[in-house]
Amino acid sequence: MARSFGLFTSFLLASVPGHGQHFQQRADHIISVLLDDVTHVLHGEETLRYTNNSSTALDTLWLHLWPNAYATPNTALDRQLVRMGEPDLHFAKPEERGGIDSLDFRDPNGMKLTWGFHPKHADIGWVKLGKPVMPGTTTTLHTPFRVKIPDGKFSRLGHTGQAYYITQWFPKPAVYDHNGWHIMPYLTQGEFFCEFGSYDVSITLPANYVVGATGVVQNSTEQAWMDSLAATPYSDARRFKLDFQRSALNSFPPSAGTTKTLRYVQDNVHDFAWFADKRFVVRKDVATLPDSRRSVTVWALFTPKNAEKWEAMGTRSLVNSLLHYSEWLGAYPYDVCTAVDGTISAGAGMEYPMITIIGDMGDTQALDNVIAHEVGHNWFQGILASNERDHPWMDEGMNSFVELTYMRRQYPGSGMSMSIPGLSNELQSRDPHRLQSELGYRLNARRNLDQGLCLHSTHYTSTNYGTNVYMKSALAFDHLLAYLGEAAMKRCMRAYHAEFKFRHPTPSDVQRVFERESDKDLNWLFKGFLCTDEKYDVKAVSLDRRLWTGTEERMYLGHRAKGPSKVPFAITGYLGADSLGTVWDWNHGFGHQGRTEYAQLPWPEVDRVRIDAGERTMDIDRRNNTVRGAGLFKRTTAPRFKFLAGLEQQDRRSVFYAPLVAANGHDGVQVGLLLHNTTFPSQRTEWVLAPLYGLGSERLGGAARIEHHFDRLRSKLFQNIHLGLSARSASTFHDHYAHAWYAKVQPSVRFDLKRDPLSRPWSHSVTLRGIHLTFGSRTDAPDVPVVERNDERTYAELSYLAQDRGALSPTMVNPEITVGNGMARAAVELRQGFTYNSRKDQLRLRLFAGAFLSKDPQGLRTGLEAWGLSWGPEDLLFDHAYLERGATDRLLSRQFTKQQGGFKTPFLQGGSDTWVASLNLEFDLPIGIPLSLFASAGAVPITTISPDGRSTSTAGYAEAGIGIQVMRDVIELWVPLFVSERIADEEEFLDRGIGDRIRLVFALEKLDPTRLLRRVRP
Repeated sequence: MARSFGLFTSFLLASVPGHGQHFQQRADHIISVLLDDVTHVLHGEETLRYTNNSSTALDTLWLHLWPNAYATPNTALDRQLVRMGEPDLHFAKPEERGGIDSLDFRDPNGMKLTWGFHPKHADIGWVKLGKPVMPGTTTTLHTPFRVKIPDGKFSRLGHTGQAYYITQWFPKPAVYDHNGWHIMPYLTQGEFFCEFGSYDVSITLPANYVVGATGVVQNSTEQAWMDSLAATPYSDARRFKLDFQRSALNSFPPSAGTTKTLRYVQDNVHDFAWFADKRFVVRKDVATLPDSRRSVTVWALFTPKNAEKWEAMGTRSLVNSLLHYSEWLGAYPYDVCTAVDGTISAGAGMEYPMITIIGDMGDTQALDNVIAHEVGHNWFQGILASNERDHPWMDEGMNSFVELTYMRRQYPGSGMSMSIPGLSNELQSRDPHRLQSELGYRLNARRNLDQGLCLHSTHYTSTNYGTNVYMKSALAFDHLLAYLGEAAMKRCMRAYHAEFKFRHPTPSDVQRVFERESDKDLNWLFKGFLCTDEKYDVKAVSLDRRLWTGTEERMYLGHRAKGPSKVPFAITGYLGADSLGTVWDWNHGFGHQGRTEYAQLPWPEVDRVRIDAGERTMDIDRRNNTVRGAGLFKRTTAPRFKFLAGLEQQDRRSVFYAPLVAANGHDGVQVGLLLHNTTFPSQRTEWVLAPLYGLGSERLGGAARIEHHFDRLRSKLFQNIHLGLSARSASTFHDHYAHAWYAKVQPSVRFDLKRDPLSRPWSHSVTLRGIHLTFGSRTDAPDVPVVERNDERTYAELSYLAQDRGALSPTMVNPEITVGNGMARAAVELRQGFTYNSRKDQLRLRLFAGAFLSKDPQGLRTGLEAWGLSWGPEDLLFDHAYLERGATDRLLSRQFTKQQGGFKTPFLQGGSDTWVASLNLEFDLPIGIPLSLFASAGAVPITTISPDGRSTSTAGYAEAGIGIQVMRDVIELWVPLFVSERIADEEEFLDRGIGDRIRLVFALEKLDPTRLLRRVRP
């Protein structure tokens, strides 16, 4: 394999041209294809005319054979989907897979050419030419091919029943430019880079299929049939409302007994896609472009299920999008633009030259939004055709920016769709379309988990691909729009498009054109915001009158910034309630961080200034942007108090409140008040205060927490540092005459180690915490003196957590050391999962081992310090929330946590003050409901005293049973059916039956809503 790969590498390197003037290859395709809609197979013939415009002779062509991405497990596509948590393709059935075969490359004389596959990627091939194609000349290849169309649930190429999405389906040459060959395996995340040319494609299929495709159909009979369909009213669109009625209406009619052959022709495109469905409803309209007054025919093809939304918005959105993008970039150069309803296809929401496929949308505004975005790709992905795999922001990011301007124009007063009580008014009160991108970007940026935008598309997490590549890019260019103004921004966009249409531009080309047209240094945008993950935060520090130069006093704004250098920001002045206008200034940034800079203001009198009042810059936190010239709290605005939850306010901090009701077996019903500042996006300092009064215990308890996150940390070692302090108190016993309680205070610090989330999927963190526990009790029985007792324990714990949350084999390693109260102990927990089907059912193994390093010679001071194979509702450090802590013989005592030995059967044996070891297995049954089998085995030392003295041996324990996992490790019900002899003997002695073994996991602490945002995967 090494020698083979060396040979292929030589193919690549031997033909790398020198860095000369721009050149571009051309690839012209003539394809004929037959669709077999019974076997879901394409039978095709392709003739490729390849023109070499480089200065280098080429003796080998590299081809993309992308249907093979679906052929077997462990392709690049399969590995990426697994990494994204989508193992469907990995476990696909043979009939669900796809592929391309029957290839037989020949030259124009019929001579068979040598060809083969890339040594690592079966979806990349090479063809050795009979003779080199010289500079300025053309070579021709011909091959038959057969494509097995995969199920549409995996990615872009596929079918859903007899609905066909035919994309990336034929042998296509890789791009060859001054950097050499750009060969790339097919991926879902990370799009494409292809050579321009012409397409002449003939498609044969049953006569009653409606087809949408790249290019212009040449058949007059088909044109007339499509026109007749477009003119036919669809009266069932409003009549069928219920889901089951829409599903029935959406069934496939039988295929016609006759076939038709449709011919599509188009020049100056770099790909060809087509979609076929017998159910399509057809609508047609015409867009007249604003500059050239040329007419473009638009087609909307949609399924009956979605007819109501598409009837209202399909062609209307196409026309509006073409007009808007033509205005911003330049006239649409083709004669046709089509949008296709892709329903449940995994490839829905994807663009191809002159045609796009759209998924199910919730309403007409959402449909308009996605159609506009995908139509816009005709300019960025289709006409400019940058290398999306290497520079995804040039397509997705810049297109998302123009989409933002489109939505502002079409829906100036409309907010985002978000069905969360209490948030609708907040969404309406701001720039609603920019807000969506800003919230998305801040999701990871506020947690220091975002990534710069100058990365290869495969280097992003799936979340960051959306929130950074799409959303951050759009925000950055919107910042530029606010700074330059619309006229100058359009001039930049149109000049870029005019200079580089059909030419494969690079990032430096974009910057060069924008700086030339704007006559400004834009490094802050292209090198700062786009190529780093620096967070920009500008703060208003002071507003006063001072003598700066000359003899005249002027008003100055003191400001301090962090992040990229020389970033322009807007300053708005106010006198009373009146705005004095807005001016722009910039900060030095790097090298000046922490230093106050001063901006001279144009207004002779101003009593308040706000930075970025229009909310159009990349400022990561605008709550420090206001300063007053007078008053006691010049930079502080009173916080907003709001019920329950809400989005972060732009000008002030928020405090959320809500009545709180809880209960446990000792305090009874508890009533109290929840106060917190947890909002979206995450806060650097988060706090929660939840006092609770127990109506049964008549005692005040509850919980509190404050935690500071170093979310803007610039470190080569640490991703984040979390510094926290928490407290909690509750009763542990209560009856008529006695009461006991505990209070816990815990300072902690956690260090998250830096990592590349893709090349190094393991996350690592180190946590150090101190735990101070106070216990109190009071006995107040009649005719007996009151007895009060108090006790204190202090522990320290150092733990290390390493996790790989991969979809196929998630792994966790967690060693820890606990010291305090006269003892020291160490433990390690290992969890390993093995996913075995597309439903993500698993076999899970858990290993635990613990041993004491030292202890008081007199023994342990509390039984909770001992190791145990089986635990009830209690734990040493009071980390877990139990409905009735310490209970042993009541219903609530069935709650437990899978800690230490992890046995699900309750039993008293299995404790140890020296060491413990256990193995737990859980196996999800592949039956579609959350039913699992389990088994455990464990061992502890036991000491036996006999006439011969003391002896130590090892006692073994085992169990097995069945359970229901509603939410894994959070809500579970377990029923042990088998136990080993020692446990059975104990149950017989205590007169316990199988019903007494039933146990419940109810991990309340994992359901804390104030921590959920921090747990979202990046």
